[in-house]
Amino acid sequence: MIFYFTGTGNSLMAARAVGKEDERIIDMAAACKAGAYEYDLKGERVGFVFPVYCYTLPDIVVDFIGRMCLAGCGYAFSLITCGGSIGGTGAFLARELKKKGISLDYVAPVLMPDNAIFYFAIKAKEETDACLKDAEATLAEIKAQLEAESARPARGLSSKWLRPMYHMLAKTEKFFVTDACVGCGLCARNCPDEAIRMEEGRPIWVKKRCNKCAACINRCPQAAIEYGKGTQGGLRYVNPILKG
Repeated sequence: MIFYFTGTGNSLMAARAVGKEDERIIDMAAACKAGAYEYDLKGERVGFVFPVYCYTLPDIVVDFIGRMCLAGCGYAFSLITCGGSIGGTGAFLARELKKKGISLDYVAPVLMPDNAIFYFAIKAKEETDACLKDAEATLAEIKAQLEAESARPARGLSSKWLRPMYHMLAKTEKFFVTDACVGCGLCARNCPDEAIRMEEGRPIWVKKRCNKCAACINRCPQAAIEYGKGTQGGLRYVNPILKG
């Protein structure tokens, strides 16, 4: 069983790439919304696949793991997608899983195209395509290692101490929508935090903070969502697994 969280599709791509045939792949955000936290693994392996945010765990991952109840858990692994480095995120995850009686056997970073449009310019399609091709090769290697139940312990110190900075940067006050908006509501449907509500055909942000997953701004079909002045005129990124 693999639990994943994704904003623009990178981690979903990774989860599917390493999944076994007929292995259940569960969206942590959807599970949190449904209150689905109890799972009987019957000795099967368990995986956690998600992006790193500010070198620490996304809130949804922390919330899900804090509430989940896994019975019969076997080999445990995690793939952490990133645009550069995961820092001490693996160690933080291992610490949280240990509280649940789960020993994290394997942690691997997976370099993917960066979607953090708030902080960095999105790369051109040629560069993101090349990065995804490299990621496919990396994931094929990782899949073989997971099937052999290889050991790859988390490295470094826990990044829990970075969470206050993450929360400071995860404020929604700078989001706004331009006249290009057609009122499709996709941003509200895609938001894992339910932080967006449609009013009179326009999205409004109803929470002061979100996971900052970038789903709303990157997946808007009209590129009508902006975050302050820095995103205006910039490219957007969505993994091909979510397009269409």
